[in-house]
Amino acid sequence: MTRQWVLPPWLALGLALIGISTAAPLARLAGVDGATAAWWRLLVGSGITLVAALLAGQLPRSRVLVTRSLPGGVFLAAHLALWLESLRYMSVASSTGIVVSYPVIAAAYEALVEASLPPRRLLGVVLGFAGVAVLSTPWAGATLPGALLALAGAFTAAAYFLTGRRLRVSGATTLEYTATVYTAAFLVMTLYCLAAGIEAWSPPGRSLSYLVALGLAPMIMGHTMLNYALAYYPAGVVTGVALLEPYGASLLAWLVLGEEPPPASIPGLVLSVTGAWLAISPGGASRRRRP
Repeated sequence: MTRQWVLPPWLALGLALIGISTAAPLARLAGVDGATAAWWRLLVGSGITLVAALLAGQLPRSRVLVTRSLPGGVFLAAHLALWLESLRYMSVASSTGIVVSYPVIAAAYEALVEASLPPRRLLGVVLGFAGVAVLSTPWAGATLPGALLALAGAFTAAAYFLTGRRLRVSGATTLEYTATVYTAAFLVMTLYCLAAGIEAWSPPGRSLSYLVALGLAPMIMGHTMLNYALAYYPAGVVTGVALLEPYGASLLAWLVLGEEPPPASIPGLVLSVTGAWLAISPGGASRRRRP
């Protein structure tokens, strides 16, 4: 009897970390503006999720689901465009370190709405914003435009996940929601590019392979492996690995691009990632990953 090989869950987590960590270096290698990079990421991502939903018989059919997914699509498109644009103005370490603070922003918002701020969440918010402050300095490889773009990317990511959580409560499956919101984000990004005169669909030839990889690697190797690992590990463990993206992205940028992380970015990353982990750990506000 042939024994079926099963991917070890620890290996899946390792592959997932590598996958999600490739996004920033691939965007840098593509050498295009943030809107173009976001358009390709969403083109590939929406295509993959729609095919997966079709095969699983979970294509979105509810008009309510489609309508309510539009705000999430707007936030996702804005998040990707802003964050990927920030990479043109600052180091990979600083950009990813600031963007990963989105759970801290979500925690602060939910604490204000709930009029409650437990000590663990408060510590996460304080550490997270301290990390953002450090990563926004020139000593961490940041510029003011880059820091503002990355921070705006973090705020829109927080809005995306908060919107998605409310919609998931209404009964939509993960695949239904993901297929709908990615498609909505792709359409939003297409409309923006048309309005702004950005020909995202016609990038330089040397950039095309990197842009396709930008859509494939973080989605297939990254998020697919994270979802696989969820069958074996608690959500907190899987999300904790996802929050290590700034470290993985910084290492890849160093190895592939020759971009050594600025000295001040190291303590900034530690503060930002620790704050984000405290915000999503038991007693925190959110348990959501990045797009």
